[in-house]
Amino acid sequence: MTRVLALIPGDVGRQLLFFPTLETLHRHYSQIEIDVIVEPRAKQAFRLCRTVDNVLTFQFENRNGAADWGNLIGQMRDRRYDASITISREWTAGLLCWLVGIPQRVGYENLALPAWVRFARKRFPTLGGTVADLSGKCLTAAVPPNARPYDAQRYHDLLLGLGIDTPCPDISIQIPVDDQNWAKAEEERLGIAGKPYIILHGGTGAENSDDEPSQFYPIRSWESVIEGYLERQPDTPLVVVQTPENKDWVASLVAVCPQLQIVTPQHVGQLAAFIDAGHLMICADRAPLHLGVAVKTRLVALFGALEPTRHLPTAANFAGLKSLTSKVADIPPIQVLEKVWGVS
Repeated sequence: MTRVLALIPGDVGRQLLFFPTLETLHRHYSQIEIDVIVEPRAKQAFRLCRTVDNVLTFQFENRNGAADWGNLIGQMRDRRYDASITISREWTAGLLCWLVGIPQRVGYENLALPAWVRFARKRFPTLGGTVADLSGKCLTAAVPPNARPYDAQRYHDLLLGLGIDTPCPDISIQIPVDDQNWAKAEEERLGIAGKPYIILHGGTGAENSDDEPSQFYPIRSWESVIEGYLERQPDTPLVVVQTPENKDWVASLVAVCPQLQIVTPQHVGQLAAFIDAGHLMICADRAPLHLGVAVKTRLVALFGALEPTRHLPTAANFAGLKSLTSKVADIPPIQVLEKVWGVS
């Protein structure tokens, strides 16, 4: 096997969770070329990936026209892939790979059928059942979506369809030297070089999670967390991450907590480098969480309805805090502080 394609719809966080699968694939076939098709918003994640050769983009969620699909099929056909892997539960992903003639096509079984197929199967069992069966035949290996708690492990199980049965490695990333230098320069600018600073990330912006709607942790709750932390560690610098989309939120937070400093990374590489250099991060369930896991920075992540085990591996320096009401805003600040002291 020399050339493999991975179709990975979703946000930056979903790409990072798929990195262990790409790493194992690369280790198993040392001479392999790996291409990925992702949405434009997620392309930046591969700035941190050392195993992918080409990144193609496609708006999976859009109402694409025939020209869009034709262009994508043409690109895929020109590359002559030996195998494809997709995390999509939509049957069209397998159909797409079948149309371009990829010999081995791996995905999850129990694919999500479109509404018209479900309707036909109910009203016209013979015809509808035949169409449903054909949709499943688009895959040459349908892997059961095992009930593993961590999404990275669940994605890694797809390799069973290629006969690869090895443990799932940790998420790992390669931070470009330019991004590391940027982080060092920011530490110098803020006067925190060599100090164990704390990073606060509110979870807004292009790196939002597809698995859970964006939810703000209230400014007053952040204020209580910050004050509680500084009561015990008064000399520790606290830095809040600002993105183009959360400037108003950052301004409101700094207005009540003027001791905060602001850092404004331009892309995921700079953010990863800054997280790597930090002592601890408090964040929402968003891409920065997975960056923190990759660089093994201590972190406390706030979750709404999603179970923390889906996005956090089991480790002493990672802690997830799930709201009892499925609303992040209802998490008491004292509980956040308890988790912080637990991983510090």
